[in-house]
This record gives sequence, structure tokens and C-alpha cells, in this order.
Amino acid sequence: MPLNVIGIGSRFSGDDEIGLLLVEAIGEENLAGVRAELWPGEDAAGIAGRLLEVEDPILLVDCADMGVDAGQMRCFTLERVRLGLHDSGVSTHGLGLADAVELARILGFAQPIHIIGIQPYDLSPADGISSAMAQRFGTLFQEVLQEVLTLAETL
Repeated sequence: MPLNVIGIGSRFSGDDEIGLLLVEAIGEENLAGVRAELWPGEDAAGIAGRLLEVEDPILLVDCADMGVDAGQMRCFTLERVRLGLHDSGVSTHGLGLADAVELARILGFAQPIHIIGIQPYDLSPADGISSAMAQRFGTLFQEVLQEVLTLAETL
């Protein structure tokens, strides 16, 4: 069963681009059983809709505020960690990744999903990631690659 590795983020919000860059690099590895895809600039409703189109296990790679040191990576499943869902009524532009996945689940999405979150240094509007994140890129790539290889073998 193929593993879909999907990069999420914005090309114009500093470190929010890290998921896209890491998945681009994973795609260049041409790994057997791994499909790399980029979803730049998607909001929660767009992500939910795209999740419904995927039939195989998914690994989402995204910038995430997890309360850990900047530049750190964490891999988790939604079953192991409850992401912060919005309790109040907000527009789809104010929803996050957890809301997108929950919406997709309500609409019938049932595939296994793992998430890699990268703690940002700087999310200021910028063309490109921060210099601190750029210095961590090689290490983050190796960590993400190892997670991809492990998941591809076990799913």
C-alpha cells in the first residue's frame, strides 16, 4: 500500500514553508511505495476536501506550534494526540490542520494518517524560511526521511 507524503504550508510566511520544502526533497529521493505531493496555501476546507480524494495512508508534514524548542520535529497520529480544535464558530480561514482532519473524518475519511510537525522559529511574512530553520534543514530532512521509510515499511 503506497504512502502519500504531503507537504502543507505557505511559501510566503517564513518557516511555514518547511513542510513543503521537506516533502519536495523527499520526492527527489524517488522512494519505492512513496508518493510525494505538495498542498501549498490550502485552508482547512481545502485540506479536508483533498484528504477525501486520497485512498492510501497519509503522512502530513507541516509547520506546527507544539510548544517545543524551535526547529524540533515530532511525529504523531491523531489517535495518540488530541490536537487543539477550535471551540468557537470561526470561518474556514481561521481553522487549523486538526479542524481539517476532523472535518474530513466526519465526511468519511478513514485512511491511516500520521503528522510530522516542525516547530517554527519565525512565521513573519517572508520569501523563504528563516536562516535558523535553513541551518536545521539537513537534520530535519534526515529525521523526516527516516519516518517516511519506517512508515512505508509498516503500512
